[in-house]
Amino acid sequence: MENKMKNYAEINYLTPADCEFYETEGGLLGLKVRGEDLSRVALVRMFPLRNTDNFISVRRELRDRNDSRVEYGVIERLSDFTGEQRELMDKELERRYFVPEITKVVKVKEEYGHTYWETETTAGNRNFTVFDLNSNLLNLGNNRVLIIDVDGNRYIFPDVTKVGEKALRLLEIWL
Repeated sequence: MENKMKNYAEINYLTPADCEFYETEGGLLGLKVRGEDLSRVALVRMFPLRNTDNFISVRRELRDRNDSRVEYGVIERLSDFTGEQRELMDKELERRYFVPEITKVVKVKEEYGHTYWETETTAGNRNFTVFDLNSNLLNLGNNRVLIIDVDGNRYIFPDVTKVGEKALRLLEIWL
């Protein structure tokens, strides 16, 4: 039992010397570690809000709902990687952590525990639905608020005090 627990506690740090990222035929991120091709991988920030360039978990991408993720290792510092390797990793992280800023709330209404948003964002006009604002709203401090819709998409209010009176009244309940 003790040996099993030790395996869970040990961290396999990945460095440029023992791994090589590449772009798969489908344009996704693949990885070879010490010559072994692990195929498609996912990069997940362990501290996504406060320490974005350190401690990146490298995991097998989920294949279906019943699949359990396997972590291959952790990249301690992205700055250890340069050139094409770093570009591939940055591209993957930008894709995974795409979070448009809400610049204007055009319309918001609440109905049966759902909140329906019509917004303008840095990525264009977006309409989305949020279920249970209490569970899907995160106060980041300094008037910044992260909101997660029913599809798992994330949006950020860079300054929640500037969203308009109706939206602010609705958000204040949960902040």
